[in-house]
Amino acid sequence: MAAASYSPVEAETSSTEAAVSAKMTLSRLFSRAVHINRAGSRSAFTSSKPDTANPNWLRVGLAFGSSALLWGLLFKQHSTDVHEYKVRNGLQ
Repeated sequence: MAAASYSPVEAETSSTEAAVSAKMTLSRLFSRAVHINRAGSRSAFTSSKPDTANPNWLRVGLAFGSSALLWGLLFKQHSTDVHEYKVRNGLQ
């Protein structure tokens, strides 16, 4: 009987080839999934890109106005809280 020759280099090569083929299979699977996902999906809320040269001034005003209102309420509440703290602790 002849002894089969099997070297560690062959084992390393075959495991490397298996890993490469597994990576290729996964990359093919993911690339197909991404391709199908991009082709089959569309946002229902955006019909066109916003025009940055001509902003919607009503929306800009509402955004800044509501922000200013919230900051004003925050400062007013803080002042009220500081005054109440000073009264309770006899600092004023």
